[in-house]
Amino acid sequence: MKSEDVSYLTKNKIGRNAIQITSPFSGKVMPMEEHPQPFFRFGTLGPGIVVSLSSHKVLAPFNGTLLQVKSAGCEFILKANNGLKVLINLAVPDSQTLTHTHIAQLNGSKITKGQRLAYFDLRELDSPILASLIILNGHNLGTFHYSHPQVNAGVDTLLTIIKKK
Repeated sequence: MKSEDVSYLTKNKIGRNAIQITSPFSGKVMPMEEHPQPFFRFGTLGPGIVVSLSSHKVLAPFNGTLLQVKSAGCEFILKANNGLKVLINLAVPDSQTLTHTHIAQLNGSKITKGQRLAYFDLRELDSPILASLIILNGHNLGTFHYSHPQVNAGVDTLLTIIKKK
């Protein structure tokens, strides 16, 4: 997703046709075109946003189900109770590995908003991890907006989707 596909939205512009997704990460919000991997940068899987992490935890952004954990705990596929499917991806620089990843949930587990999905040790990394939230079934949902240049996990809204009428 390009920066023109995700725009800034103030709270007073959010209506009843909106789906708000709480940030599963803490850090600096960046447009998807800044992602180093072309697969994500060009929105191949769907629209999304990327965060340069400043914290060691990944939280559930909504109530739903953890469908799958992949790539040694660096990818999570979640399904919200409203049917929305998201991919949470941690892009660890090629020269580094996350050796102390702790996955808190198993495939098929029910999750609640704010529940810890994973945590890891950032101290062993030389550069920040980029974390993406991709809407897997969001191509036809509507417009996507973000409200904060910096987000706190489990507190701030990362994305707001204004559904088509």
